Amino acid sequence: MKNSLILILALMMSVSVASQAYKADIKKEAQTYYDHLTNKNFDAIFDYMYPKIFELASREQMRAGMEQMFNGKDMKIEFIANDVVSVTDTMEVKGVTYAAVFYNSKMRMTFLSEKDKPEAERKEFLKLMQSTMETQFGQANVISELENMALVINMDANMFAIKDPQYEGWKFIGNDDSMKPLVDSVIPETVRTGLMEN
Repeated sequence: MKNSLILILALMMSVSVASQAYKADIKKEAQTYYDHLTNKNFDAIFDYMYPKIFELASREQMRAGMEQMFNGKDMKIEFIANDVVSVTDTMEVKGVTYAAVFYNSKMRMTFLSEKDKPEAERKEFLKLMQSTMETQFGQANVISELENMALVINMDANMFAIKDPQYEGWKFIGNDDSMKPLVDSVIPETVRTGLMEN
């Protein structure tokens, strides 16, 4: 009886240690991915993205979209910080392991096309954009910077971490409305719902 109890405790401890190890690994890899995103290192970002995404949109298409988003002539987006908050337990489906990664992101949207307009027009434009963003992210999460003609947005979001034996290491795919068609095509529904309930 005593030996059985010791064996069960040892087994539980090893499962707990293994669980913490993969969470630390995912957190580290996700933070590296976000550091590349903050620094606009697109090639490195793509190396961390789940490769099946590129069957639906090529690297070139993704690069063009990201460059347009980050460096548009009318608006520039920059990430100030991206911090991993937590990682769920994993789920395995057909030999592929999944986890959800929850993170906090702070970004600045600078409205370049409005910078040279009269102050009254700039204020009105920024007020309209702030109201729009507050509807999406909440009033406390949007700060107006008239001097920079920018909004700073604080948001909580999530993505999926995927360990597929076809590829090396953990790969990631964002889980937001703009990525929904891609996410739905590569992440099984049982995983999407199971991890988001975790």
